[in-house]
Amino acid sequence: MGVYFYLPEAYLPSVENRALWRQGRYVMLEEGGKLAAAHSWIYRTWMALAETGCRSELVHQMPREGCVLALSGTIPASLRAHAGMFLVGVVADGLPHPTAHMHILQNPTHARRLPRGYFMPHWPQPGLIPREASRGMTLERIAFFGTKENLAAQLQDHPWRGKLQRETGVTLEIRGADRWHDYSDVDAVVAVRDFRGGRQLHKPATKLYNAWLAGVPFIGGVDSAYAAEGQSGIDYLLARSPDEVIAHLARLKRDESLRRELVENGKRKSLGRGQEAITALWRSLVQETIPALAAIRGRRPESLNFCADAAVRGTLALDRVFRS
Repeated sequence: MGVYFYLPEAYLPSVENRALWRQGRYVMLEEGGKLAAAHSWIYRTWMALAETGCRSELVHQMPREGCVLALSGTIPASLRAHAGMFLVGVVADGLPHPTAHMHILQNPTHARRLPRGYFMPHWPQPGLIPREASRGMTLERIAFFGTKENLAAQLQDHPWRGKLQRETGVTLEIRGADRWHDYSDVDAVVAVRDFRGGRQLHKPATKLYNAWLAGVPFIGGVDSAYAAEGQSGIDYLLARSPDEVIAHLARLKRDESLRRELVENGKRKSLGRGQEAITALWRSLVQETIPALAAIRGRRPESLNFCADAAVRGTLALDRVFRS
């Protein structure tokens, strides 16, 4: 079966951005939302595979047959896969498409609990600039890489920021999209979405990967992706409250051995979450796993496939309710 990456023409990156992708340079996905997800998951993946000689085709019309990979949000709601099609939905931050035969998820915990779920780590930030080695053990600037809506409200309060400055001498910056790739002057990363204990099943561990790759200590929340991909106290620090964030930073400031251990352990973990490693995972998925699953489905009686599909759709409906 042929392998196709479906990207509606409206989602195709600009000519300039396509050139930057090919050069491995930074592209600011300032348009955000589904368009940015389509660029990251579909176009970037197809391009990375093409550069390694892995045969697949980028198409702008939904094929009627073959193994088709598409961002779930771009698959028409009314689509019913034809008999010769094996449909793979890339869920990203959205919802699984109910008729997809396989779901690619960016959170390993979510993938384990979702029928037909398969975990694939999100690509690291393109054009990432690591922390300057000349900063040494300096701990003056910490940063959150993302939109302010995704940072815990308590960490944005002026009283807490004042306490942070008084007790540690550290300032917190919410780094905008134009500098999501730049860790050169950052001494630690803080990425806590909230302190309510939500597992954030739909969110990836990308912020953790980027910190590992940049050589920067990482303080995160209780996100299930962080817990699944990292080891608290070994390659990142877990904070359950605003005061614990300050306590971790105070410890990092006085304990140079802890900082070195976190960075070195993170560098080792980053070997499995960089561009080359993720490309290899995609090659295995596209060349081996997906064709094998498509062949199994093709050999089964249609009545059995129909019953299995109906059961999966019921589970997906429950997942939409209980995925927090």
